[in-house]
Amino acid sequence: MTIRNRLTLRFTGLVSSILLLVFVSIYAFCWFFISADFYRRLDRKASTTGDMLIRHRLDADLIRQLGRLRKDQLPSQKIMVFDARDSLIFATNEALTVPIPATTLTKIRAGEQTDFRQGIYYLSGSRYTTDSGGYVVIACAQNTDGDDFLSRLLLALSGLFILIVGVTTLAGWVFAGDALRPMQRLDQTLSHIFPHNRDERLPVGPESDEISRLSLTINSLLDRVGESFRVQRMFVANVSHELRNPLTQISSQLEVSLLNRRDPDAYQKTIRSVLEDVTELTALTRELLQLSQVSGDGTAGLLTGRIRIDEIVWDVRDQVNAMQPGYRVQVEWGDLPDDPDWLTIQGNKTLLRTALKNLTENACKFSDDGRALLRVRVHPEQVQIDVQNTGTPIPAADLPYIFEPFYRSRQTADVRGYGVGLSLVERIARVHGGGVTVSSEVGRPTVFTVALPRPSPEWSHHQVAEQSY
Repeated sequence: MTIRNRLTLRFTGLVSSILLLVFVSIYAFCWFFISADFYRRLDRKASTTGDMLIRHRLDADLIRQLGRLRKDQLPSQKIMVFDARDSLIFATNEALTVPIPATTLTKIRAGEQTDFRQGIYYLSGSRYTTDSGGYVVIACAQNTDGDDFLSRLLLALSGLFILIVGVTTLAGWVFAGDALRPMQRLDQTLSHIFPHNRDERLPVGPESDEISRLSLTINSLLDRVGESFRVQRMFVANVSHELRNPLTQISSQLEVSLLNRRDPDAYQKTIRSVLEDVTELTALTRELLQLSQVSGDGTAGLLTGRIRIDEIVWDVRDQVNAMQPGYRVQVEWGDLPDDPDWLTIQGNKTLLRTALKNLTENACKFSDDGRALLRVRVHPEQVQIDVQNTGTPIPAADLPYIFEPFYRSRQTADVRGYGVGLSLVERIARVHGGGVTVSSEVGRPTVFTVALPRPSPEWSHHQVAEQSY
């Protein structure tokens, strides 16, 4: 069922329920007052006849004659008087027979029933007690006018109810369609956007209503989806390029080797070249696997250990220094806390070591003198690790994109690499609840800052002179 149909049904049901309650109340009030008025008239006639016959002992024929002369006779009016033995001792309108059960007379004598209906007749009973015994006087008649009025009222209310419900249903259908028309336009626009016009966005009206807020949310989602498509296209293109080069080299070298018989030294040279290409493919595959591990769902399950930042920093320094003879990594410590546990965070040791190693290796690789500086600063809310080098600054136009997978600026095109390292660093920092920023300007060192959150117990530290190692 569509939303429009549901809104129409709910609106119609609400209005119909209120209307039905009002109409039923109107009919019930009318029935009560008409019946009560008619019973009062019957009671007065029964009381008048009982007084004349029982208290004043007038002649029965005279009472009948007086009754026929009165002009306030009710339709099918009949008055009956019963003695203590439930025998009928007086009745008017002898041509009309209205049987009265003995149980009804007993209830009237007991005061349990005075006004009641029996078929089409309304009856009102009164009891009289004298020295000669107890009597019951019953007046009955048809309330023709009252019943006709109630029937016409019921018919009118039923017709009016059906008419109003029909109008309400139509109005609800129109109003629901008008309220949902912006949603239909959103649906049409979204259908037009995908898959051919991903740069188009939903119009946002000046009103700050739910539709405008929904349009803003969808536009934000479309921006993220568009960015994902762009990154995906760049990822596929770069991966294809990075895989095609070594595979092409392997294929070409093997084909050349098969053209003619060669001496063992030539074959060994070809095998070593192919092995280098295979090693390059293995390194690329390993980096892609690491990138996929920190990009998927369930990354929170990777943060299972308590890590000492100082231990990771020393490990990274030793590993990078051993990679190339010209690499030289220095470590500086800022304000150190009294408690060494302040250097402990919750995370994954392997991932953090990989992130810092990538940054430090890049710093040495792109430094003028192969040197890099690691500076650690501890704050109540976070631990900051700066990786600094001196060399050619990163162009300002490249800074917004350096953390995207496989992005490589022109100045790094001649340096061996795949463009995965910085993207991996950024995602590892994000998995740990932190982030990474970069500052690179002409005449100043290039600094990558990794910020990792930590618990904030009572902060107590002493100033320690910065040391270089």
